[in-house]
Amino acid sequence: MKTIQTTRLKPNPAGKDRSRTSISEIQLAAEWVDIENVGGRNIDLTGASLYHKAFKRDGSFDWELVRNLSGVLEPGNVLRIHSGKGPYSLVRDEDKIGSDYYMFTGESRYIRNNDFGDTSALWEPPTQTFIDQTGYDPNPPEGMILHRVSNKLVAPSVVVSRR
Repeated sequence: MKTIQTTRLKPNPAGKDRSRTSISEIQLAAEWVDIENVGGRNIDLTGASLYHKAFKRDGSFDWELVRNLSGVLEPGNVLRIHSGKGPYSLVRDEDKIGSDYYMFTGESRYIRNNDFGDTSALWEPPTQTFIDQTGYDPNPPEGMILHRVSNKLVAPSVVVSRR
């Protein structure tokens, strides 16, 4: 098992597809990805990078750098990377829950693809490989946090009880 993984991702915050012209930092920060240390030892993230698939009109893609990482992530800790430039005081309370640390992409634009789905990938320079990749299907539900199940990010199942 890999010791750091993308475990949750919120690719389609409420209102994202309707706010193309004027995007606030609050709205941008509602798009995020969680990187978690799922192993039993501290992980030095210095030099590691987060990438995603940047799709072209013809459906092909290039790997696009989202953010270079730094710092040490202790076992069980979560680093959340928000889209936008911040500051953290603008992040909605609901988008702070579940993370121990945070960073911003530093770009005033959304990162994740809705139309084609997307893949989150962690690059490790010493091995010159992606050490983790996980993706989601096109058109994720608006406002939904996707959770990792095996190597896929999916919306949580809703259980309805009949009485």
